[in-house]
Amino acid sequence: MSTDDAAGAVLPAYGMPVRGLANGETDADGYLRRNPADMAWNLLRVSGPLDATRLGEAVERVTLATDVLHLRLRATEEGPCLERQEPAPLKLEVVDLPAVVSDGRLSPEAAAFLAPVFFDKPDLRSDPVGRVCLLRATDPADEGEQLLAFSFDHSVVDGWALGLLVRAVAGACRSGDYTVRGRGFEAFLHDLPAHRVREESLARWRDLLEPHPLPGPTLRLPGGAPRGPESFLADGTFDGALPDRLAADLAAVATRTGLSRAEVLFAVTALATSLWADGPQPLLSLRHGHARPDDVLVIGPLVEPCVLLPPSPEPLGVGEWITAHCHTNRRLPPTYGRSIREVAPLAPRNVGVNVLPPARPVVLGPGTKATTATRDFLAPLWAGERPAGPSTAAVWINYYMDRPGVVEATLTYDTRVLPEPQPLLDAVLAVAAAAADEPDLPVTVLHARLR
Repeated sequence: MSTDDAAGAVLPAYGMPVRGLANGETDADGYLRRNPADMAWNLLRVSGPLDATRLGEAVERVTLATDVLHLRLRATEEGPCLERQEPAPLKLEVVDLPAVVSDGRLSPEAAAFLAPVFFDKPDLRSDPVGRVCLLRATDPADEGEQLLAFSFDHSVVDGWALGLLVRAVAGACRSGDYTVRGRGFEAFLHDLPAHRVREESLARWRDLLEPHPLPGPTLRLPGGAPRGPESFLADGTFDGALPDRLAADLAAVATRTGLSRAEVLFAVTALATSLWADGPQPLLSLRHGHARPDDVLVIGPLVEPCVLLPPSPEPLGVGEWITAHCHTNRRLPPTYGRSIREVAPLAPRNVGVNVLPPARPVVLGPGTKATTATRDFLAPLWAGERPAGPSTAAVWINYYMDRPGVVEATLTYDTRVLPEPQPLLDAVLAVAAAAADEPDLPVTVLHARLR
C-alpha cells in the first residue's frame, strides 16, 4: 500500500505484537513508547565501489513508500490499533571511522558505534522507527571494506520484513527507482478468512495441543532445576558457528529423504530436546509472511506462531523419527498473523526454534555486492553483558544458514533451566549424525549414548 492509499489514520492492529503493549513502556495516551523485544537488525559487508549518494536516495525512496514504517501501536478501548504518523523517509547515516574491520572482525570503533544502533530502543513517540548506516574507513591501510547496517524497532519490523527491505533498497540502488510490491492494508483485511473460519482454526489448535500441556515435558539438562520456573527469563546467550559436520549431515539426510534442510533441522532439534526431557517435546516456532511475503511491509511483524508437534506414535528409529516429525507438521492450522500471546495455548513452551533460510549476496550495483556478516565477525558487539528479559520459551534457538556449508546459531535461554548450552547443542549434533550415518539406530540407544 502506498503512502497515499490509506483510508484512515487508525487501523486495527491485526497481527501486531500485542505483547509489546502488555510488557513494553507506554505513555499516558497508550502509545507504545519502548518495545521490550529485540531490535530487528542486520549488518552487511560491502565489497566493490559504492555510490553513497545513490544508496542514500534508495534508502529514502524505499522507507518513504513502506507503510509499516509510518505506523505506531496504541492501546484503545477497541483494542490495539495502528495509528498513522506523517510519512517521512529515513536518512542514510554515513559514518567515517579510522577502521571498520580489525583482524577479520568488527573493529572496536565500529562495534562502539553499532552497539547502540542495534541494541538501544528508540522512543517511538518521537524517534524514527529505525536507522540505516553506512560505515567507511578513513585509514589508508584499511582494506576499503564498507559496512551497511539496518536496524528497526520490532514493533513494526521483524527479521523476515527486514530481509525484504534490504533487497528493496538494493534494487532501488541499482535501478534508481522503486515500485511498491504486494497488496495494501485494506486488501489484506478483505482477504482474511471469515471470523468463523479463524475461530475454527484456533479450536483445531486447542484439540491438537490438549495432549501437550504448557510448557511441555520437564527438561532435565545437566545442572538445570528439575522443575522449570513459572515464567521464563532470557538471561543466557550463545552466538557462534556450529561444527561443520552439522551442515554436511543435514544435507545428507535431506538428499536421502527428500525433505528440506530446514525441516530436518527442526526435527533434529525436537528429538535432541526430547532426549533431555521427560517426554516428546513440542517446539514453539514462527511461520513468517502469512500467505504473501510482502504483507509484512504493510502491517508489521506478521508471523504465524505455531507449535511443532512430536510424531505420535513415536517411531523407534532415529531416521523414521525425523521423517515422521516433518510429515506431522506439514499441515498445521493457520493462526493468521496473531501474536504468540494472543493464541493460547501456544506459549510459553520449553523450547522455541526458528530456521532462517540461506541469504544470497545483495547486489548494490555493477561489481558491488553485500553479504551478511557472520556471527564470528560480529563478536565484538557483545563484549559487555546483555540485559535479561522475559521470554516465551526457556530456550530460543535461531539457526542461520547464510554461508555455504555452515550452520550458525544464536541461543537465548533461562539459565535456571539450561545452565550451559553445550549439552543441548551436543545432542543436536549427535541426532544429526545418527540420522545421516545410522538412520536405523534406535532412539533408546542414542538416548543412552548421550546420558
